[in-house]
Amino acid sequence: MSGAEDLARLTQTIDTANELFLSPDIKMVDVGGGVQRPTNAKVLADLSTQMSGALIYTSTALGLAGTVSGGYFSVVSADAKGYVDLYRNDSGVATYIDTVPNSAAVNEIASRVQEFASDVVSHEFRAGKFILAQLMLDGALQLLGGKLRSDGLKVTDLLGTSMATFGVQQSDINGLVLRKSNSQGIEFVDKKGFIIPGAEGQFTGATPVTSPSIDLLLALNHQLRTNHIAIINYGQSLSRGAKSTPVLSVEQLYGNLMLASGTKVRATESGFNASSYLPLVETVVGEDGETPVTAMCNGAVRRAVAGGESAANWVFVGASPGQGGQTVEALGPGGVGYFEKTIELIKSQAALSASLGKSYSVWAYAWEQGEANYPVSSPGTRSAYQYTQLYLDLFDKMSVQISQITGQKFLPYIFTYQVAAHRKYSSDTMQIALAQWRASRQRPDVVMSVPAYILPVVTEDNLHLTNEASWLMGEYHSRAMYETMIRRSGKWRPLEPVAVTWGDDHIDIKFHVPRGRLVVDTALAAAAANQGFDIRESDAVATSLISGVAVSAEDTVRISLSRPASADAILTYARGRIGDPAASGPAIGARGNLRDTHGLYDTATSPSGAVYALHNPCVMFEYSRQSGF
Repeated sequence: MSGAEDLARLTQTIDTANELFLSPDIKMVDVGGGVQRPTNAKVLADLSTQMSGALIYTSTALGLAGTVSGGYFSVVSADAKGYVDLYRNDSGVATYIDTVPNSAAVNEIASRVQEFASDVVSHEFRAGKFILAQLMLDGALQLLGGKLRSDGLKVTDLLGTSMATFGVQQSDINGLVLRKSNSQGIEFVDKKGFIIPGAEGQFTGATPVTSPSIDLLLALNHQLRTNHIAIINYGQSLSRGAKSTPVLSVEQLYGNLMLASGTKVRATESGFNASSYLPLVETVVGEDGETPVTAMCNGAVRRAVAGGESAANWVFVGASPGQGGQTVEALGPGGVGYFEKTIELIKSQAALSASLGKSYSVWAYAWEQGEANYPVSSPGTRSAYQYTQLYLDLFDKMSVQISQITGQKFLPYIFTYQVAAHRKYSSDTMQIALAQWRASRQRPDVVMSVPAYILPVVTEDNLHLTNEASWLMGEYHSRAMYETMIRRSGKWRPLEPVAVTWGDDHIDIKFHVPRGRLVVDTALAAAAANQGFDIRESDAVATSLISGVAVSAEDTVRISLSRPASADAILTYARGRIGDPAASGPAIGARGNLRDTHGLYDTATSPSGAVYALHNPCVMFEYSRQSGF
């Protein structure tokens, strides 16, 4: 308040006091204790209004005694950061209004403003309602998503996400870092920390680099067709075709290739021969027979030709360098050597292709592993989180090394099955299977082709696939490969749940249906209790809770309930129950009976002449009322 305003208010207050004491209508009354007060109500009200909050008292009682109802008064504040507390006299009751801060509080606020001065606007430039630029108190100029400071320039998008920063020592443009180097002047670095050399080392002060750590950032869905396209089928025994004999793919119908030593012999091992390519066929090595890789490569070419492509333009090089009985840890880098042997195999293929004057790249992996991580006695993890981290890290590291070998700029896809052998190892959980499915939902480079519970197994162990089943898994992989990488119709997705609506008397599950509509029957697997659905309460199967399972729409299944489920209930599919046979497969293993009708439009004929309708079985899944999928 200005000095003039203070003077005017004081003058008005004196005038009011004069009116009070000079008015002929004044009557004095005793208010107790020998104190007399005037009773002129109008004059008192006017005085109270003019003096609202101006007088400071030592207590609210004195403040009430010194004001009339509706008037304001102040009391010395007990707050360490307060000067006075403002009250209103409401019919003799002191109503707290606010506290005026003292000098210590004001100074603290001022220091905080100074501390964050870089975010405080000094001047603002507008066009109508739209801010064009802001000059900050610290001297920074912020405009159009860019922020210019003494230490550099930062450019962001409309959401504030950093797109580029330009600094004195280092700059970052969409993850590509330019920085000063003590030895090479200026160097480019990708987000993984790998140095990217300039063409012929032409950056200022740089020396030529002949063997880069990595060529460029690997891009997904940018597969570049080369003369030879490698498919690496990796994992444990199912990737090797263990017990899948006799072999079926003994004739190559297209131009697909393998190293002279075949698909299964690993680099550095006895019999490995990378001196030439031969037509891709399956051979028996020990107990290993028909692997999925030949069907993957042949099926992809067959589909490409049906889509109008020339078979001559699609030459795949297949290999299955995995090993039976190995955990994900053993198959990874630094495990027991299979990862390193796979890298050497890829080097051998690339060198051979180069010697033939052919370009070479790796387009995809297939992953068939998980059984070895289920047994309680296994040295490998049984944690879904840890398993996911290990197997994705395996392929991330493999992709980096492949880029160093081939110079390719694109990321290989990972085509995975869904392991279905938990009952074989007396496990009542299917954590590894769930980890594989969740990874396919979370990572754009992970594609789930088929859950393994529909694939027939040999009666010898109720675990390993028959030769027809191993070939069939390759066919499912080939369809996912073709749709994702060649036809480029988007990442292939299996038949999987996308939403659950849980009521007291029913549950509705909505699915992503690849083709056609939902069907519940025994076309792919023998009948299972509740078609494979169960509800667990306190982790125990509530056997009488489900009263019916039926398809209620083309993409929806309704599960009828005999009573409301508990709050901790979990809906499971293809998990099976304690006491089920120790087996996998569509006859007696953990399984379900939900599929789509894709096989009405897509069939495949195996080398034996057997015709398969390639319906999509539903993935194995769980849905918790508390935490969802």
